[in-house]
Amino acid sequence: MLNKFADELREQREKSGISLQQLATKTRIDLKFLEAIDQGNFAFLPDLYVKAFVKQYAKTVGLDENLAIKKFEAAREGKEYDPNQPSIEVQKEEPVKKEISPKQIVNPIPPIKSYLENPLEKKPEEPKKSSKQNLILIVGGAAVVIIILLVMLFSSKSNEIVVEETPIEDSIKQNQPRYEEQPVEKVSADSSVVSASSDSLYLTFNAKETSWVYVILDNVRIQEFTLSPNTEFTIAALNSFKATVGNSGGVSLQVNNQPVDFTGRSGSVRHFKLDRTGLIYLNAPPKLEQQ
Repeated sequence: MLNKFADELREQREKSGISLQQLATKTRIDLKFLEAIDQGNFAFLPDLYVKAFVKQYAKTVGLDENLAIKKFEAAREGKEYDPNQPSIEVQKEEPVKKEISPKQIVNPIPPIKSYLENPLEKKPEEPKKSSKQNLILIVGGAAVVIIILLVMLFSSKSNEIVVEETPIEDSIKQNQPRYEEQPVEKVSADSSVVSASSDSLYLTFNAKETSWVYVILDNVRIQEFTLSPNTEFTIAALNSFKATVGNSGGVSLQVNNQPVDFTGRSGSVRHFKLDRTGLIYLNAPPKLEQQ
């Protein structure tokens, strides 16, 4: 089925009069990956990465990119894509709705009410009631102590905190006049910059190899793009970035022209969060959080 799907893409490309070399120039995808797609080989990179390439391939040759992704997913499972067939999500939701009954909704309530102590029938005993009050007092006291420690931690200006949290802010203060007089518009001939105010964070992706990037800026907007070898791309945010980088071994990062200690592996996906305090690796792809 994957070979049939690849034939459909290739036939549309040839019908449009676009060669593989022209397609590589337009999509900024390495020629070797496009050749693999034409041959029905979709195992050259992880699925997230391959889907991004298939989407751009289909869009460039004049196909519906969303329909192409659906056909690719069906072909990967060895099936023919049927537009009249109900989606997988609907099929999964129907059994859940049928199995839910009033009893199932009511049954979880007793453990929720009794998670602190023993079952409700033992509640009238005075010793149990007293132990609950003691537990509440202990938890409340511990919470107060934690709050005090956090206030002291954030208000103090120890050498350790300065070393861990201020490098990015220091670099911003040192370079601030330059950003105010001459806002960043372009890093290189092949790069693009999203403008923002002078106190923003500017994150630059330097690509040695073809790589796909998905970024959430300040948890309010998303930007997705593909980097060609030996190119740069700069984006700006006020406070933070959350990103997924495909082929992470071929990308390095800079914040406000300062290098970031980012490590990855060729052909593998890496997730991270970056703000003024530094970089943190994530175990799952980032998502927009409701505020």
